[in-house]
Amino acid sequence: MNHKQLLALFLSLVIILSPTIVSIENEKVVDVKSVNNDIDEMAIESIIRKNEELDINVYYPVTKNAKVNNMIKEKIDSYISKLEEFNSFDDLKRLDISFEKYKSGDYISLKFNVSSSTGITHKTDEIFTIVYCNDEIVDIDALVKSNPNLIENLYAICKEELLKDEKFKKYSNSEWLNRGLLKNKNTFSNFIFDNNNMIVIFNPYVVAPYVAGAFEIKISCNLI
Repeated sequence: MNHKQLLALFLSLVIILSPTIVSIENEKVVDVKSVNNDIDEMAIESIIRKNEELDINVYYPVTKNAKVNNMIKEKIDSYISKLEEFNSFDDLKRLDISFEKYKSGDYISLKFNVSSSTGITHKTDEIFTIVYCNDEIVDIDALVKSNPNLIENLYAICKEELLKDEKFKKYSNSEWLNRGLLKNKNTFSNFIFDNNNMIVIFNPYVVAPYVAGAFEIKISCNLI
């Protein structure tokens, strides 16, 4: 084979392989961007496990706050353990976790989107959140301690907003609302702060059937 033939063979291989290479690189970029488009002061770790029984794709942040990192790891480990222990017979078990970061003043909020499946008819989606300010984790107990009227205010605002929400009207009713919207701290423990707003998150099955998905109620901090 002469020099020209070798060059032609090389160029043809480059043309054939290039789309594949570009596709793989683009997929990696999309993965990083999808979990967090503002990754300053945070590293992103991943847990990827794929075999005949499991398909796990988990992305989570590593912050400068050791307490937050421990909370994140405990939550993720609990999801993985629960999935591994579930006997799904021949069905593939899948877990996907991604996250988003929000900032409001000194408050950093992490919102984790969790999707798990133990078979075609056993799929769940939910959200969990972690909020911290400087070195302290901010939970609903801390908020109530600084504002004793918080639960009463959140209850009134969330009820009003849900009742006029078009998605809620389509899928839910007063029975779901009365069963899920309770005037206690647990009801409002899933929240984030974003641009001087408190966003209360209700997972599927809490105030509406699963088909309705999650509900997020945005409340100006000035109102609470």
